[in-house]
Amino acid sequence: MPLEHKDRETSKPTEDESGDSPGVSNASDQEPALDSSGEGEAFRKRQRVNSPRKNEPMASPHKHATFEELLKTAGLVSNMSLAHEIVVDGNFKLKARELPDNSIEKQVRDIMHKAFWDSLKDQLEGDPPSYHHAVTLLGEIKEILISILLPQHDRLRTQIDEVIDLPLIHQQADYGALDVYHYGDFIISTMGMLCAPARDEEIAKLKDMVDVVELFREIFRVLDLMKLDMANYTLQSLRPHIKQQSVDYERGKFQEFLKTQQDGLELTRKWLEEAADDLRSHESQQPAEGAASSPPTLTPVAILNHGYMKLLDWPDVQLYPETIVMDQGRLQEMADKLQKAVLIATVLLVTYTNVGPIITSIQGFPSNLKHHIATILEGVKDHSSIMPNVADQVCTDVNGCLKERGVAEMDAMKMDALKSQVTAAGDRQHSVHKLLDSRARSFIKMLISGPINFDPATRIPPGLATVQPQLLEVAGQFVRVIGHNRTVYGPFYSEILGKILNIT
Repeated sequence: MPLEHKDRETSKPTEDESGDSPGVSNASDQEPALDSSGEGEAFRKRQRVNSPRKNEPMASPHKHATFEELLKTAGLVSNMSLAHEIVVDGNFKLKARELPDNSIEKQVRDIMHKAFWDSLKDQLEGDPPSYHHAVTLLGEIKEILISILLPQHDRLRTQIDEVIDLPLIHQQADYGALDVYHYGDFIISTMGMLCAPARDEEIAKLKDMVDVVELFREIFRVLDLMKLDMANYTLQSLRPHIKQQSVDYERGKFQEFLKTQQDGLELTRKWLEEAADDLRSHESQQPAEGAASSPPTLTPVAILNHGYMKLLDWPDVQLYPETIVMDQGRLQEMADKLQKAVLIATVLLVTYTNVGPIITSIQGFPSNLKHHIATILEGVKDHSSIMPNVADQVCTDVNGCLKERGVAEMDAMKMDALKSQVTAAGDRQHSVHKLLDSRARSFIKMLISGPINFDPATRIPPGLATVQPQLLEVAGQFVRVIGHNRTVYGPFYSEILGKILNIT
């Protein structure tokens, strides 16, 4: 029957805001629709496909297909991706798939749904009324209510069976004595006992509805929300267990993938070799004096950490290592956030330096200016191209703030100088920009280099305090992703690094 609750992927739920839905539901093995507001959106970014370079000899299949495509071919990507997302994304939540407004599928679905609800209305308003569709709906609602009960809800399960007695309902329908509103009241009351607090308002609206067709339609809509809430409640409850099992699970799936490839670690090996070469080059450039007393930098841990940091500045045209590709979208998003945070901090520092201490003492000015700059940069990949707009906004904000406080505004010469400085700050080779970028990356590298016994918020590098929340967000995400990656793929890295350093 063409009901909306049948067409939706109801096994792909969304976490209730309260985080305390009381029900349970079985998660689907299908690929979930991920939350578009958080880290889940980044996961949907696909790895770029590159053609082989000219005159390059034929090698393993990754030269022509992405790792994720190979995983799909092997039938591994869906479960592996889902388990990985649950572990590395602390805010992971499932939700129903939403069809694009202009899609054929949505248009067909809407037409079918409208036809069904119109048919139900015609049946109930007939003379005599027909209850065929209504009986079917009550049966489906009963199934849903029972499916979202907890094991301890024995009494409520018995009550649902007794009240929504389908044989009795069929008899009442046959004799034209079916009281739909009576069953509606019981269903709404039961939903109110089972739903999370965040759904109380939705339940209250159902109690005020008088049109029976609209009531049924809304009951199914709210039941969909409840199923989504409960699936996420279950997911949250199982998260500790999933974390314990995910390392072996992901590693096993990756080993299955390697069995299908001639050299499934080609890109990973190249990534670590380049990281080692970078460190060797850095070591050779160090002054000779004191070198004997300095600890060696070319260690497996140092190479791996250096390789991880390179992921935050990964070239767009270069394929990610096989062991990293599950997080490539997330890493791209983190790299964008980091670059934007550093750029904003650079602009603010340049502005303070040019305008003087008067502007830094004005309460609320830094946060307002930061918000305006972030809005301009939103969705822009090439930051340098938008810097003139940023410069104009900075001058507007500065003069507006000075005027509000009765202070003389900048003249044309000072404005031109400030615009020039702000525009130049968009270049990553700009001295201030380069310095802050280096400090931000050193801070993140410190956090992934080993256990810390201090609050990272107390160690924010100079010049980056204005973007502390953004920097800590990126650092936290990066530490979580890298920590899991290191645990899962550690054995593979150890073997590769051992060969690079000739460690037996």
